[in-house]
Amino acid sequence: MERFEQRRLARAPIECCWEVLIDPDRAPEWVPFVSDADVDGPPGVGRKLTVTGSLLGVSMDTSQTVDVWEEPHHYGWCTDRPFPTRLRVSLEPVDERNTHITAAIEADVGPLAAIGARLANRTIRKQFARSADRLVALTEELA
Repeated sequence: MERFEQRRLARAPIECCWEVLIDPDRAPEWVPFVSDADVDGPPGVGRKLTVTGSLLGVSMDTSQTVDVWEEPHHYGWCTDRPFPTRLRVSLEPVDERNTHITAAIEADVGPLAAIGARLANRTIRKQFARSADRLVALTEELA
């Protein structure tokens, strides 16, 4: 599995960062490959997210299962489609108004052809960095 990690400082309280992070209606605002996200189940581990979007120019629908929920510090989900992927996000308060956001995504693009895997890794890296920037901007707007 390839691992990509981003760390940012958000000038927003941890509670604001948490609310944006777990709100599926906000996902299209900060995740570049998501056009729609629906939720099934109450907040917490086991919640299902159905995400529609595109990656590498290919439309996709994927089902994500929340497997980490430690409010307001740790959140994560996993999926098998379009390839095995895990997201982990940690929120660390710096003080009452600032939060460190550390996000890591692990993706196994191995089933793709060698050229496709390199392109997928490069695209994931760029989109993941863009997601981190947008998440910070959105939390700062709302703070």
